[in-house]
Amino acid sequence: QASPHQPPAGAGAMAAPSLKEALKEKLAGVIKDNLKMEERDFVNPWSDEDKACILQKSRCFGETPIDTEKCLKLLTRVLYILQQGEKFTEQELTGLFFGVTKLFQTTSSRLRRMVYLVIKELEPSEQVVFICMSCLMKDMTGKNDCYRANAIRTLSRVLDPAMAAQIDRYLKTAIVDKNAFVASSALVCGTHLLRSVPDVVKRWVNEIQESVNSSHATVQFHALALIYEIKKGDRLALHKVITGLAKSPLKSPMAECLLIRYASAVLATERESSIEKALMGYLDSALRRHASEMVTYEAARALCQLAVLDKEGAGNMVFGYDITHATTVLQIFLASPKPVVRFGAVKTINMLAQVRPSVAARCNCDMEPLLSDANRNTATLALTTLLKTGHEANVERLVKQITSFMSEISDIFKIEVVRAVKALALQYPGKHKVLMSFLSSNLREDGSADFKTDVIEALLLIIAQVPASREAGVQHLCDFIEDCEYANLCTRILGFLAEEVPNTSKPAKYIRFIYNRIILENALVRGAAVDALAKIAMKCPALRQDVMLLLQFSQNDNDDEVRDRINLYQSVLQQCVGGSESAQSGFQALMSPEMPFSLDALFDGLVEHMRSGQADTIFNTAALPTDAAYKATLAAQAALQPEPAARGAGAAKKPKAAPAVSAQKEAEQRATANAELTRVLGEIAPGLDLGQLQHSTKPKLLTESEAEYTVQCIKHMYKQHVVLELYVSNTVEGITLEEITAKFSGVEPAFGVAGASAVSKLAYGQSGSVYAVLEKRGGDEVAGAVTATIGSSLHFMLKEEGDDVGYEDDFSMESIPITTADYMFPRAVPQGQFKSVWDQLGGAGVEQTVKLVLNYKTLENAVEGVVSSLNMSACEKTEKVETGVRGHTLLLSGTFLGGHMCCARVLVGIDPTHGCVAKMSVRCKLPEVCDAVGRALM
Repeated sequence: QASPHQPPAGAGAMAAPSLKEALKEKLAGVIKDNLKMEERDFVNPWSDEDKACILQKSRCFGETPIDTEKCLKLLTRVLYILQQGEKFTEQELTGLFFGVTKLFQTTSSRLRRMVYLVIKELEPSEQVVFICMSCLMKDMTGKNDCYRANAIRTLSRVLDPAMAAQIDRYLKTAIVDKNAFVASSALVCGTHLLRSVPDVVKRWVNEIQESVNSSHATVQFHALALIYEIKKGDRLALHKVITGLAKSPLKSPMAECLLIRYASAVLATERESSIEKALMGYLDSALRRHASEMVTYEAARALCQLAVLDKEGAGNMVFGYDITHATTVLQIFLASPKPVVRFGAVKTINMLAQVRPSVAARCNCDMEPLLSDANRNTATLALTTLLKTGHEANVERLVKQITSFMSEISDIFKIEVVRAVKALALQYPGKHKVLMSFLSSNLREDGSADFKTDVIEALLLIIAQVPASREAGVQHLCDFIEDCEYANLCTRILGFLAEEVPNTSKPAKYIRFIYNRIILENALVRGAAVDALAKIAMKCPALRQDVMLLLQFSQNDNDDEVRDRINLYQSVLQQCVGGSESAQSGFQALMSPEMPFSLDALFDGLVEHMRSGQADTIFNTAALPTDAAYKATLAAQAALQPEPAARGAGAAKKPKAAPAVSAQKEAEQRATANAELTRVLGEIAPGLDLGQLQHSTKPKLLTESEAEYTVQCIKHMYKQHVVLELYVSNTVEGITLEEITAKFSGVEPAFGVAGASAVSKLAYGQSGSVYAVLEKRGGDEVAGAVTATIGSSLHFMLKEEGDDVGYEDDFSMESIPITTADYMFPRAVPQGQFKSVWDQLGGAGVEQTVKLVLNYKTLENAVEGVVSSLNMSACEKTEKVETGVRGHTLLLSGTFLGGHMCCARVLVGIDPTHGCVAKMSVRCKLPEVCDAVGRALM
């Protein structure tokens, strides 16, 4: 019979699982509590002591025996405050450094490693570093490999370049050391020393090349990096090293990835067929045969980057090689279980989709599952790629999917999404409603100013490019300015509404949104709203009375600028209601963002007007030139001024004038130059109305610089006239020129001479200008760009010193070409704004494209020749050509005669068959200008 105290059979077996479950639950609870760090108040264990306290405790470094744990904790605190940006004075740094050097006598390997770290972070000066040099060199030549490696790494940071030759032998030996840690440290040390003592490091080439073949992955990686740094200044030597290493696989995947990057960098700049064949074959081999996933991805990424650079390639071809397998590998990586592999693959495909969407579209089926990826960055990149490569039928589905997680991604990825949506709207105009609704919904969400600006710019571009979207787009913008917190965005939108609202079917319904800005916003926005209402009223006569009434309600605004604008616009609108045509034409100039004349010219003209003693007469602004023309005139006049000769080597330099005095003198010179031109033209062509000066060209020599008389030609361009100014300098000692006139041939039939001037006398060292006014005959079909080649010569009376009679003589000069480029004034658009100006001209103007064969041997000469022939300003730094490329895109802008903004995009390339070829697209609001500029290179 069983005892009553004995457990029943099977009870132990039942208790064991229950105890196991209880332990599991308890362990899970502990882990869960430890993982919830964000729910607890984090306490920084290093924030309880400041710099002064640490410096005071540093006395423990000199205690005997050394307390290892205490010193370790204190050194850790020193490293912490250094990483936090704490600065030590020179005295504090020296005292702390001396204390740390005392710890070299410790036998603790942990403390010794910490000493190395602190010395590197302290970066002691050359005056005190010698104290630890002997200890470091002793460790470097010792038997402890850990000490040797760390000492070498520390030496690379604190070594005086003058002492590098003393340890050259030790470092050279360490590079080929059997211990991988020591060899790798020596190679890293060489990388640092290469910046200060390159001659010493270059003597280690044989040892470094031997280390490239090392069996240790880290050593091979560092050796390859160092040999590249040494050879990168010698193009042929670098190509030899890279092509040599590419023939046999490296043992280190990291080194293999580095070699792939170096190979792609060479391919991006080198077009030699043998090198291109060898390196493209290497990339293909790494892509197909290497076992490492990292190397395979790097090879696929390199091929896709080359596809971006190869502007002439199409489809799957890059420099004549098929990269289909690269996209296949990336397609496989999209299904990888590793998040980092998926992210890398989708990012590379996204980059490829920007230039070759048809190639990237092969991966669309594998990217769609990534839209629900747990990593939102991966999902966003997948979506933007699908937006760039997807079909019109999938637009709604993609937009719906991204709307669900837009709030969970960073603003950087939001901006990428907005740009992809903008491109999609321009590609598929029929889907503008869905895409604009998506953009508008994002305006109502939280976001940075950059994100909101990108969304607004996208909406504005869609409205400008897709006419059917105007009504919906204007409504979205009106809704946004109701709650817009950024004044600059609000003013930008109000300016756009002023142009677009009159083109809508019911302009009156948008007036309320604009008027609300006058009531609720700051002075900057209120002023923009007043401008917008006035512009709309001028373009919509039916709304003028209503707008005048609204402006009347706001005429007591507390800001002076806003009140002045309201009073001015009310006055103009009242005259327009009365039927005044002059008020309507004057309003257009009033609302123009550009002044019709130069403010500097206005100032100089007013100064001259006050000095002329005619202060009672009304100053006429109609004769003032434009800003561009006035600056060109000043530049031409300044170039003609001879530089004062030096008075001798021992002459003292004059002190610089005060800014106010310099500005006054410059203003007087500008006023004098402009007044002189106006006066001369009034004398030689009385009663002839030339109108405003458009611009002036740069001076061009018509004679050799060593000739006895030098002549420079400046062309002053007017709408219907060209004024030739010949600036003559007499450089012959003992000779005087009198009655100097210019003779021209070949003027007919393009021009007629309307008047000319003469210079009465030029003694030795003197200069003067001869003017001739040429009147155009026709030219309306070429936007006034009448061209001709005019022969020229000077006729004068030559008198030698002591001769009062003299004799007549002629002096021949080079012909004066008047080309299309002379009618163009180079004006660069602000950095980063060329695309927007180009798009605006494309929407409101015309475009002409021509294909040309140019007579140039190199791309650099071709780019310089195109800029010179068109006389336009290069934008976005495109005047510089990268070395080794076969094609280059040149972006140009300028102002044509009559104030017509003109932009050109010129693709220049070197073709083995046809030589230098170019494709030029010109955009301008006037078709005649496009035609004239397009024929300028023919």
